[in-house]
Amino acid sequence: MAIEPQPGKPPLVPPPPPTWGELAPDGEAASVVRFALADRMVSFLASELKRWEHVTGEPEVLRIRADKEVIVVEGRELHAVRAALDLQRLCELRANFERPKTRPGPHVRQITIEPA
Repeated sequence: MAIEPQPGKPPLVPPPPPTWGELAPDGEAASVVRFALADRMVSFLASELKRWEHVTGEPEVLRIRADKEVIVVEGRELHAVRAALDLQRLCELRANFERPKTRPGPHVRQITIEPA
């Protein structure tokens, strides 16, 4: 028996947090964006992220241009990450391990930071 919320009422259980990162609460903008690399965390002021380009394919690639660096994100279903950038809600992005398709959402395989 499934527990389904009634129309117009909040769900009984909040959705689980995304495995690929953290978002600012609804209506708030992130002032800093952190990128979790394999060996370190790198933070940028959100205002330093100038441009991003989402290239579909296998793998999908999201290129984010910062002041003098380019952040390259590889994975699948990265549209949610791009939307978080568009809405200025992305606080942290990290790689998440491949999971069965039962859990929807982005799969971030790799994040690299390169000189521009």
